[in-house]
Amino acid sequence: NGRDAQRRLNLSESAERYLGRLGLGADDLFHHVVAALHDPAYREANAGALRMAWPRIPLPGWLNGGAGDAEWIAASAARGRTLAALLDADSPVDGVTAGALRPELAAIAAPSTTGGRDMRREDFSVTAGWGYVRPGDGVMPGAGRAVERAYAADERAGGSIAVLGETTYDVYLNDRAYWRNVPASVWNYRLGGYQVLKKWLSYREERALGRALSPDETRLFAEIARRIAAILILVTER
Repeated sequence: NGRDAQRRLNLSESAERYLGRLGLGADDLFHHVVAALHDPAYREANAGALRMAWPRIPLPGWLNGGAGDAEWIAASAARGRTLAALLDADSPVDGVTAGALRPELAAIAAPSTTGGRDMRREDFSVTAGWGYVRPGDGVMPGAGRAVERAYAADERAGGSIAVLGETTYDVYLNDRAYWRNVPASVWNYRLGGYQVLKKWLSYREERALGRALSPDETRLFAEIARRIAAILILVTER
């Protein structure tokens, strides 16, 4: 229709020419940006610009790029696509949320109980004080209960402790059920200034949600923890 005919990519003409010269598309540029924004070295070097929400993205050979620049951007974009899939909670990721789990991720956020049995439906209520409703302000975060400890021997698979943190947490739903082994760097991971897992829990506190978690929601917490761990491992690879 006429409206569709007027649509165009949200790119400057110079950016379109740059991509055309490299033989790449807007999708490649977008995912390169995703990869750059998650690179620890980039974030350190551009901390001031990121605080002002005005970061500059590296584009090799800007305006006059050649084959080597195209390969560099394409490799970065491939990394960005993996990151995008990990960030999308609705996108299955093999080895992380689907199929056989990667060894370094398999033991993360295992549903557990203080009695040593598997979680059952009666264990799914989140009542550890992660959030509460304040009239006029919506859901406010609470302290909750997360117990920091050393790793057990069976939680050290894959040799990723240096990336994921030297300690781990048991994160409680209530006084009898918890997710076992949420590595410190995973538990403290932030996006947009928010501690991701703690924020997720604050909205699932039973007095805020109005019900217990479903089995799928209980598994989702573990999947999010593994996604975060996979992101942390990926962005520190060289």
